[in-house]
Amino acid sequence: MFRVIYLIFLLSKYFSLYLLTKIGLSQFPRHKLIKKFFEEAGGAFVKFGQILALRVDVLSKNFSLELFDLFDNYKPFPFEEVKRIFQEELGVFPEKIFKHFEKEPFASASFAQVHGAKLKNGETVVVKVQRPDVLGKIAVDFLLIDLLSVIADLFFKIEALPWREFAKEFKIWTRKELDYQTEAENMDKIYNNLLINKITDVVIPKIYHRISTKKILVQDYIDGVPLSRALKEIRKGNLDAEKLKKMNIDIKKTPVTLTLEILREYFIDGFFHADPHPGNILLLKDGKIGLIDFGIVGESAPRRQAFMRFLLAGAKSKYEKSQKIYEEFAFYAFQFSGEKIEQIISSALPASLEQNKIEKFMKILTIHFLEYFKRVETKIREDLAVMKIDYTAMILQMLKFVARYQIKLPKQMVIFIRALSIIGFLAKEMDIEFNASQALVKFFQKYPEERLPKIDSSATPYKRLGREEAIDRLNNWLAYLIEIDPKLYHLVSNYISKYNI
Repeated sequence: MFRVIYLIFLLSKYFSLYLLTKIGLSQFPRHKLIKKFFEEAGGAFVKFGQILALRVDVLSKNFSLELFDLFDNYKPFPFEEVKRIFQEELGVFPEKIFKHFEKEPFASASFAQVHGAKLKNGETVVVKVQRPDVLGKIAVDFLLIDLLSVIADLFFKIEALPWREFAKEFKIWTRKELDYQTEAENMDKIYNNLLINKITDVVIPKIYHRISTKKILVQDYIDGVPLSRALKEIRKGNLDAEKLKKMNIDIKKTPVTLTLEILREYFIDGFFHADPHPGNILLLKDGKIGLIDFGIVGESAPRRQAFMRFLLAGAKSKYEKSQKIYEEFAFYAFQFSGEKIEQIISSALPASLEQNKIEKFMKILTIHFLEYFKRVETKIREDLAVMKIDYTAMILQMLKFVARYQIKLPKQMVIFIRALSIIGFLAKEMDIEFNASQALVKFFQKYPEERLPKIDSSATPYKRLGREEAIDRLNNWLAYLIEIDPKLYHLVSNYISKYNI
């Protein structure tokens, strides 16, 4: 009950400050205001703010940069609580398992803190211990986050971000993050994939399963500098690329390494680290990077090959301004994500209709999208040149536009694009000359299409809808198009009118 009263008090306090800012009676910046609220609320709200910071597809840069500070240290809990958790989970105190165990944590976050330790054989490890009763505390936070998301959708709606959907996603991810045995399995999978593919510039810690539980995770220590800490010092002017080079750390190489690795995990392994925030990335010597915290992962979505061709065509369009490249970009956008509208049209039209008629309709949509793409490309390239957006943000803009074609991307693909966008966002902080298009082209040169796994669920046909349901969906789509895109409405309406729907 105290937690509820405290959070209601904070909400009242910061909403009042927000109103004062809106009417000009306070000069406190809104992006700092929201960070202060998350800091004071603590618990799940800190994690919520961290994930919100990574929504670079909807937040402005100043909000994202401000919320990145939430990845820094959080007040630790007492060592006596650590001992109690060890006793409950493993039946003994830490000193009975380890040769040495640091009582003071070297890192503390909203859900856990991390201690340094040495095993009996002398190996240095890190021990992540979950905060006491975190599950009980976040249950209250979840209820309030649900309530706030409903209010936000009514009064602070963002087209690309339904707050209730974001809250639902946040709760799912948070529950997964709080099971360290699941995280250990995820880490093992990516660790083994690195060994199989002989990747040497990315380091994943090894897990000690025998002394790890749902609330305790023991893993190898990786000697590196957290990217979050490095970026914070760079922004303050205390650090730069040259100073890091003297430490044998090449921060300008990091964006390329990160981009190539997440692309490899998605397209080759089919399983990827979906939470590449700066607190989960370590800068290592000799240009290597370390990846930690695998509570949030993703799997490759269907139609991997078509998605690969789409990304490659988009990257090439920066250098090859040919009609062929533009057509490829538009064509593959529909091939990997246009299944829904093809399903609706195929189900609404008579079953006797030949497939080439459906393909002709999809071609009409592709040409319309291509015209749009060519019309806005100049503006997008200008934004890229001045770094107002990066390549991955451009992809997000394109995908947002094609929503008018009833395209709904597979959830795992959205998670991947978001992770890629986070890396693109961070990249400009590390190297202002980083070029995501070049990194994409480089990856697909190293891993051409024939190297992709041959088994791809893209071959799975969609299920035919009942004709009545299909016609109902088609009519709803047309009603939407009248408002959002009259030209496309007339194109679709004229085509289907031939079949007396």
